[in-house]
Amino acid sequence: MDLIMKVDTCRLMPVVLILGIWVGSASGAAPADVVSPDPVSRTEHSATGPADGASPQRAVSLRAADTIYRNKVLIEDTVLRGEVLVEGALTVAPQATLTIEPGTVIRFRRTESSAGGGAALVVRGRILANGNGEKPVRFTSADDGSASGWDGIVLLASDKKNLLEHCRVEGAGIGCEALFSSFSMKYVQFVACHTGIVLKESTAVIIGGGSGGGDVGMVLRDSEVDLREAVFTGNRRGLVAAGTSLFLSGVTFSDNREAGIIADNCRLRISSSSFAGNGIGLGLTSCEGGIDACRIENNAGDGLFLDRSRLKVSGNEISHNGKAGLRVSDGGSVAWGNSFSANGEYDLYNAGSDDFTAIGNWWGGVPASGIVQRIYGQHQDQSRGKVRYEPFQPESAANGL
Repeated sequence: MDLIMKVDTCRLMPVVLILGIWVGSASGAAPADVVSPDPVSRTEHSATGPADGASPQRAVSLRAADTIYRNKVLIEDTVLRGEVLVEGALTVAPQATLTIEPGTVIRFRRTESSAGGGAALVVRGRILANGNGEKPVRFTSADDGSASGWDGIVLLASDKKNLLEHCRVEGAGIGCEALFSSFSMKYVQFVACHTGIVLKESTAVIIGGGSGGGDVGMVLRDSEVDLREAVFTGNRRGLVAAGTSLFLSGVTFSDNREAGIIADNCRLRISSSSFAGNGIGLGLTSCEGGIDACRIENNAGDGLFLDRSRLKVSGNEISHNGKAGLRVSDGGSVAWGNSFSANGEYDLYNAGSDDFTAIGNWWGGVPASGIVQRIYGQHQDQSRGKVRYEPFQPESAANGL
């Protein structure tokens, strides 16, 4: 009898154990070897370990982040997702690739312990920020509403096919700075950054996106840039370039207080773009190349100012600018096939002593005898060069724009 009872007891033990586990789960208690996940899973990475005496504000931010980095160097390939907090600098070592998944939000906070107190993402290896239209990657300050609350993204001597796609960069000192690097950007917005993008001796292909609400949208120094379909609006200056080769197509520059583009000693190919509502549309010094099929209109000052440049200016709509539609300082450039109309002071102003060629243009439909009144040159000031404007077009040369 005792033997039978022992056997029956052994048979029942697994059932009792299983029921115990089920009952424990139903009552909200987890088994001893299973850890219930926190509402947000959190991983902390630090070069020096967690800081003691964290303030209540810091504690709240830490609980909200999935992953936390403090002055960390990534020496292996790393993937970021969810909410990420960076305190100080996060550096990608030359041998590593940082991949950022769609919808990731990376917040930056300056720390007293970091060099210079800065907060930045420094890429010496490779970055692949893979946002999409529905779930962009967001780079921003941990202190919401703080202007220039962090330094920005820095590509430092990195030429490993870096890509930022469908990203939003907010409130940085310099949104993205590329130094001796190469990268591609697709649909990246820079919002309220002091300077949106800076390139120094770098190469880039940039499609879509743009920069607004800052001091300068883009700064280019000794670089090669292919820029298409972007928008630069509401800055002090839209784009400033020196010693750069720039191909620009389908780009909009609007409401930049001083200028849409200021360029010096650059090789330019500007096509099918719009310059409207800026201080001046374009101010180009010692540049060469061409400007065609653009709208240059409603700028407060000159629409296009060419100083010591050699540019082919053709097929553009140049109208309703506050001062001159086209102002030149010499005869190095040529303008033909453009439509000039209703510019505030003159449609074309020759400020130099060289003769300037502007044949085959349309002059707003004014009678032939009135065209000369729309052009400033030797006929008004003997120290100025002549403007050759005949033959001219009887109708708008830019109707197709």
